[in-house]
Amino acid sequence: MTEVDRLILPLPTSQFFNHGKFYNPITTGTMSVSWAIAYPDLHKICELYQMYEILYPKQLKYMPLPPLLQDGPQCGLVSLAMFSDNPSRNMVEYLLKTAKESGYTYNGEMFSANNLCELSKKCIKLHASVYNGHLNNDYIKDFLLNGGFMLVAYDADKNHSPCLNNGHKAHWAAVSGIIETEENVFVLAKHGKSKNVAIWNLKSLANSNSQLKEFAPDRKYSNIKYCLPEGGLAGPNGLCNKAVLLKTL
Repeated sequence: MTEVDRLILPLPTSQFFNHGKFYNPITTGTMSVSWAIAYPDLHKICELYQMYEILYPKQLKYMPLPPLLQDGPQCGLVSLAMFSDNPSRNMVEYLLKTAKESGYTYNGEMFSANNLCELSKKCIKLHASVYNGHLNNDYIKDFLLNGGFMLVAYDADKNHSPCLNNGHKAHWAAVSGIIETEENVFVLAKHGKSKNVAIWNLKSLANSNSQLKEFAPDRKYSNIKYCLPEGGLAGPNGLCNKAVLLKTL
């Protein structure tokens, strides 16, 4: 995988803003996202969902990730594997074996950002650190614009986008890009339940991450044993207000 340089794009004078979306009056019903043609996976999603919000980005940084689907509760491991030199099922199995031996997981679940960070240090060739705090800020924005990556846990809605469910639908995603517009900041991510790149508002992702406070009751009373950090999801070793930051050595 090769990293794509940041693009700094001027806003065309032909755009206007209406009902929370950018529109181009020159086009008639069909959106043209010419800047995204260099990234086929991103271009496909932009046109498929007519994402006017990112029609004219000011800044873009993006490294496409290979699709990798999870088998069971392996979203954290799959997200980490996407950043490895060998993004494959073999790598996921290697991460699972290492995580089990390290006492981080029983079945592939990763409910501790600290543990996922330690696993990153052991298994992939990127510098890893844990960020503590709300993610919607200039530090995270600049980190991503300067080529950093991020592993983030959030509550996943039915369409896998960030929602607020108190941690009951906790899911990991691999963030490998960012788009800044005049109005908002969006992150570009992949996760283990879809082959498509996801485009999420950074504020929405950050708000979802900041309310991961409770292990899902239906999981708690199931017959499956889960490895939970001391203090739970909201504790110092949990998921709430935390992310794993990755950057090249």
